[in-house]
Amino acid sequence: MRKKISFAGPWITERETSYVKEAAAEGWYGNYDKYMKEFEDEVKNYLGVKYAIGTHCCTQALHLAAVAIGLKEGDEVIVTDHSWVATAHSIAYTGAKCVFVDIIPETLCINPEEIRKAITPKTKAIMVVHNFGIPADMDEITSIAKEYNLKVIEDAAPALGSIYKDKKCGTIGDVGCISFQGAKIAVASEGGVLVTNNEEIYKKACLFASMGRTDSQANFWSDEMGYQYTIGSLPAAMATVQIRRINELVDNKRKIYGWYARRLEQSSKIQMVKEKEGTFANYTYPACFLTDEVEVSAQYVENKLRDYNIFCRTGFPQMSRFPMYEKRFETPVSQHFYEKGIVLPAAHNLVEEDIEFVCETLLKLVS
Repeated sequence: MRKKISFAGPWITERETSYVKEAAAEGWYGNYDKYMKEFEDEVKNYLGVKYAIGTHCCTQALHLAAVAIGLKEGDEVIVTDHSWVATAHSIAYTGAKCVFVDIIPETLCINPEEIRKAITPKTKAIMVVHNFGIPADMDEITSIAKEYNLKVIEDAAPALGSIYKDKKCGTIGDVGCISFQGAKIAVASEGGVLVTNNEEIYKKACLFASMGRTDSQANFWSDEMGYQYTIGSLPAAMATVQIRRINELVDNKRKIYGWYARRLEQSSKIQMVKEKEGTFANYTYPACFLTDEVEVSAQYVENKLRDYNIFCRTGFPQMSRFPMYEKRFETPVSQHFYEKGIVLPAAHNLVEEDIEFVCETLLKLVS
């Protein structure tokens, strides 16, 4: 059997393992918060933001963002219908309602025209996802938000290193969130971070991330219902080194994408999803459509590739179809990518020979 060609996976060096070992030995007593603070400082320095809060996972960061901008029951948030469900759940945790809208086929990111159609007097925010590391159309989205006095949360979970018109993804809206889960471009085993330039949002997020503790009347006194969402020393140490290596990690992902593009773009059976002019994608997860010439489904292709020890994914199912949510608008592009979209393997340990084998096998399956 040929080696497993993994969908995703990290690039870990001796730099990460030695620093995590140091944190395990020394991250106690007077150093109890040293590695968490170094992680947050590294994020701030790289992204050029004023504030950062490390969290156990990105879902927690997204929830903090939703709470910190004041979402509550009765509010509405416009959300892409194509994403990992944490995007929607983090909004729903506050009692606010998710209003799902469609995506643009070229980038798989939320469609600004559909945002406009979904705005009501109850709308309080827009949740943007830089899908698979490809930047969304932030100029149009932030313009709409300003026109209607809406907050913008950037779910930049897979987009560390992606850039929209000289601005790093996660730093353009009111608040952004990035993931360091093990399948992302930079990893901490598990981890996340909330970033913002808004001091009020930062202070509220800090309060809610630490059990609402203020010590205002006594030690361990809480004035708000909060959560224990802060990151630990060991994942913080690993993520710190990964951020220091982020340009190297992005270069590797873009190299993998280039290997795919050279082999697949000439086929009438495959349409690659790629960055728009003026943007820079980290290509955490290279994605493509099976064109109308292909009769089989993406699910069929995914299942058959596993016979060759190749692990890809289909697109996400529409969240508006889930039993806990409701469908207000039709989202045909989201549905089409679920049916005909393939997210290709791009683990950091893959070499060009592996990508060539994936492409040869994929093209054979769709011919």
